[in-house]
Amino acid sequence: MGRVAERRAATIDRIVATAREVITEEGAAGLTLGEVARRVGMRTPSLYGYFAGRSDLCDELFRRGWSDFGAAVAHLVPVPGTGIRALLTEAMDVSVGWALDHPADAQLMFWRPIARWQPSPSAYEPAEQVMGATASSLAEAQRLGLLDAAADLEELVAVWVALVAGVISQQLSNEPGVGLADGRTSRHRQALVRMYAAHYSPPDTDGDRR
Repeated sequence: MGRVAERRAATIDRIVATAREVITEEGAAGLTLGEVARRVGMRTPSLYGYFAGRSDLCDELFRRGWSDFGAAVAHLVPVPGTGIRALLTEAMDVSVGWALDHPADAQLMFWRPIARWQPSPSAYEPAEQVMGATASSLAEAQRLGLLDAAADLEELVAVWVALVAGVISQQLSNEPGVGLADGRTSRHRQALVRMYAAHYSPPDTDGDRR
């Protein structure tokens, strides 16, 4: 990468970091290019040389957020000898913990807080990759006999995502800044895992595969 490209990439990183600061302080609806430009120390028209508009900037935040989130949960894959409750507990903890540590990204990833904005197809690709990896992990859990092989995989994924996203949403909307172990909702995450594992346990087990 040449010096010009390096400087441009560094500026984009600074703009993205500043946008996260604005969202953390003002909420996603308070994100404007004017405020980002002011904090970065450039004129608003200059910012358009990096992002075509607020939607473009939100796309970049969304894309980076899902890419980072995907890297954080990539190791959560069942193998022979895996305890399903232990694996799902770790998946819940890592997922919710990541969102609490990245509240600005999480607002755009798990909510739709900005009117008329939705991620572009290219920005949505990392999210689709995470959903695909989640489906693959749950399918492998079925193959290993950790979850009911007769359960519909689409349902397994949808219910799991609803549980995780629900905890994230409750925590961020009602108790922003409160830690994973102390939140009124997040402290009950193990109960949600137990219910999921019991509901989708293989019929020849008691739902207590640890």
